[in-house]
Amino acid sequence: MPVYSYSKLNCYLQCPRKYKFAYIDKIKTEIKETIESFTGNRVHETLRKLYKDLMYEKLNSLDELLEFLRKEWDRKWNDGIIITNKDYTPENYLKMAERFVRDYYKRYYPFNQSRTIALEERVVVDLDGTGRYKIQGYIDRLAYRDGGIYEIHDYKTNMTLPINEYLEKDIQLPLYAIGIKDRYPDVNDIRLIWHFLAFDKEIEIKKDDAELEILRKKVIDIIERIERSEEFPAKPSILCDWCEYKPICGEFKHRYKLEAKTLDDFLSDKGVQLVDKYAELIEKKENLLMEIDKEIEKVRKELIDFAKREGLDTVYGTKAKARIVVGTRPVFPYKDDERREKLKEVLKKHGLWEIVSDVDVYKLSRLIREGSLPIEIEEEIKKYQDTEKVEKIYLNKLRENEKRF
Repeated sequence: MPVYSYSKLNCYLQCPRKYKFAYIDKIKTEIKETIESFTGNRVHETLRKLYKDLMYEKLNSLDELLEFLRKEWDRKWNDGIIITNKDYTPENYLKMAERFVRDYYKRYYPFNQSRTIALEERVVVDLDGTGRYKIQGYIDRLAYRDGGIYEIHDYKTNMTLPINEYLEKDIQLPLYAIGIKDRYPDVNDIRLIWHFLAFDKEIEIKKDDAELEILRKKVIDIIERIERSEEFPAKPSILCDWCEYKPICGEFKHRYKLEAKTLDDFLSDKGVQLVDKYAELIEKKENLLMEIDKEIEKVRKELIDFAKREGLDTVYGTKAKARIVVGTRPVFPYKDDERREKLKEVLKKHGLWEIVSDVDVYKLSRLIREGSLPIEIEEEIKKYQDTEKVEKIYLNKLRENEKRF
């Protein structure tokens, strides 16, 4: 069985079809780097230099690190880097990167909170102890504190702060924690630390052995599902905007084909014609249903008015009969009404809470309509009662003995 990675698992969870393109079909694409990725890589390189030099007893000044960042930025920049938001220039992103490094430097100087063990450290996790289920990854920075405390640091340069998502759902750093526990016998505690550099914010959590065991089983289950999968359906989402496989994916392939056509060829495309015809028929159906609904409402009102004038409860036709119900019914506060809590207290006081199932307005109305409650309780409840106009028609087929013709 192949060695998996967090990015590989995440790819499958986000879109099985993309996983197939990338890892089964191994389709190569020309991946263009985005400005966000470029910025993140330069910041990671700068922080890696900071800690690597510290391991050799060299403490860079902030100015030295910023100069390194700028040189690497200029050296690796190319015009093929994609900037999707045209409101911002490469200079804006460079200034952001400088701010990330500056804030980090000022927050942790002189960087003696822990001792760095490794940078960009490859870790392989044996999930079941047999070597059958393996996952690998790279830790931005692995550090150690006295007392067997290990720290797994991860740097985030994205412009969102999804704290709950990382705390509750992230499996990457907890997976690395399993690998570190297996590697170092003196581990007493592992701390997972995310640095959200855009916000100068650090988030730290711990995972106990029970939580890590649950994670082991969860990841093994994901791997099993991948290995047994015969179909890899597309899973459209906002992430499709950044997918390099859009031109060959069934979700977007037709659109890419149409973009290369002239207007005449576009309009004569069989797919375009079929979709337009289908949309036209659906719209026609919806318009027809709206007209029918309007006609039904018109006849409904006329039938109710007829029954009122003639003093009828039921009106007969050739195939059906219509029973007309006109009047009022009691209604009680719904969930968005502030009086509802007061009504709850009354119901609890009289032992009716369980009977009406958390203010089931229909059950409560029926109890009052049937006269099932003592009069004093009924009067107390009626303080919270309103009335609602009722005009309904109940249509039923005529039985054979009711038909006139």
